[in-house]
Amino acid sequence: MIFRKAKIEDINTVEQIMLAASGRLGAAGIDQWQRGYPNRTSVERDVADGVGYVAKDGEQIVAYGAVIFTGEVAYNDLTGGEWLTAGDYAVVHRLCVAADRVGQGWSRCFMQCAEQLARDNSLPSIRIDTHPDNRIMQSLIASLGFTYCGDVIIESRRLAYEKIL
Repeated sequence: MIFRKAKIEDINTVEQIMLAASGRLGAAGIDQWQRGYPNRTSVERDVADGVGYVAKDGEQIVAYGAVIFTGEVAYNDLTGGEWLTAGDYAVVHRLCVAADRVGQGWSRCFMQCAEQLARDNSLPSIRIDTHPDNRIMQSLIASLGFTYCGDVIIESRRLAYEKIL
């Protein structure tokens, strides 16, 4: 497995992975990623900002996500709880897996690599959020040792989690 920054030449593949993931969420009745976000522009911005990452199995991109070290503005308005730490943190957004690799552990692998990247950047914690109906992501987050900290608004209500590294 290779974990690296996404490149311009990865954008078309990542866009297709993201569209398929959006379709899976919609088919499952989850109102997440159903209003045109994330999209190609999101990926282009991630690549330009140096925050887009891919996990590859051989030559195939099997997972994508943004690993951001400058925070998330929406996380400033956490309700119903409190963050475990104050100060700097990493955040993962737009995590998705190639359709033919769903259920093979690639999300877990991506998250473990993102955690190591945060550690390598001397960050004390990593945060993530997900839709209240996205039980698969909630299960993954819990299994990785994240703690539910409260709610934030990103498109709509999201469950916000943090893990101390």
